[in-house]
Amino acid sequence: MTDKGTIMTSQGTSMNTAIYDEHFIEAAKAVYDSLDPERQLRVETLGRMHSAYIGTHRDRQLDMLFDSLIENVAATLFGTAAKRRAIFVVGESGSGKTTAIERQIAKRPQFAPRLTADGQWVRPLVIQEAGKPLTLKGLARGGLKALNFPVTYKQITEQEIFDLWKEQLKEQRVLYLWIDEMQHVLRGNTTKEIQNVADVLKSLVQIDGWPLHLILSGVPALAQFVHLAGDADGQLKGRSNLVELRPLSYPEDVKSIRKIVLKIVTKDAALIPVDLEGDEFIHRLIHACNGAFGLIIQLVRAACEHSLRTKATTVDVGSFAFAYSLGGCRPSQNIFTAEAWQTIVPDNALGELLARVSKQQDQKAEVAKLAKKKEK
Repeated sequence: MTDKGTIMTSQGTSMNTAIYDEHFIEAAKAVYDSLDPERQLRVETLGRMHSAYIGTHRDRQLDMLFDSLIENVAATLFGTAAKRRAIFVVGESGSGKTTAIERQIAKRPQFAPRLTADGQWVRPLVIQEAGKPLTLKGLARGGLKALNFPVTYKQITEQEIFDLWKEQLKEQRVLYLWIDEMQHVLRGNTTKEIQNVADVLKSLVQIDGWPLHLILSGVPALAQFVHLAGDADGQLKGRSNLVELRPLSYPEDVKSIRKIVLKIVTKDAALIPVDLEGDEFIHRLIHACNGAFGLIIQLVRAACEHSLRTKATTVDVGSFAFAYSLGGCRPSQNIFTAEAWQTIVPDNALGELLARVSKQQDQKAEVAKLAKKKEK
């Protein structure tokens, strides 16, 4: 062992262990040690490639907003904290919301656990995922669970559990609360319940003597909740900032996507790109991933992984076609090889397979129906 969170391999390279359970690390190390040297080198490359952060222009806006959260807490020493204490980060599934937020958190020591003047370890930042459907009681119960506070009461009202949650946030000295998948508030709830949660969020940033700051992330429907459905009086809107991680598009984002592809292939995977710089290839890549930034990164890495496993030194369009096919699409639906690729709907990649399965099920049902008739 070297520094905390690092293990040295037999080849002298470092192995990151900081984010995984120690028992999992022991099991993973046993698997690593069982591999031959060539495969060990490959998994080291894969690990570094998948953990490398891909920055974009959108990070600049997030940088400013996360800096404002940090500085707004410190500003209370010299006056009053600003009322805008919530950040909403919205984007479609696969847009890279979680990775972008995790990056913002990881590079700021203010979010890390700290030792207080009275000798207690506290967590300035607590992370929870919103349950579904999201109700006031469910949100508070999830919040208490994230605080490692057991709720043993058999009978407790929504208001009582919410007050307990706020009390524990203050008692445990939580400065920042990140709630992920906040759009679950929109699933199956009444307008009144949605308004209740909006009121909860406003109340969280108004804890007496404890100006809590919120990070709330979810799909674009969350923006509708903030600005329309859940905040009729506009107070929540006035207390928050919102960032959309929009889908990438052609031709606006060709240059930035090309740069990212080359960076992953050449720097992270140490491979040679072949015919990956043309506008048509970048357009196919954007289309295949519905413009979702995170999915584009995943597909580029999957193509590189295919090349590494086949001991190739290059990554070409064929590498991407193979990686894309692993999603279950039929050859005729492969956006990287089909001539009429622009007519293919990526979300329907499994269409032919599912249609065949459905047909087989219908045939089985018909056979069973005929068999029952014969029995009668």
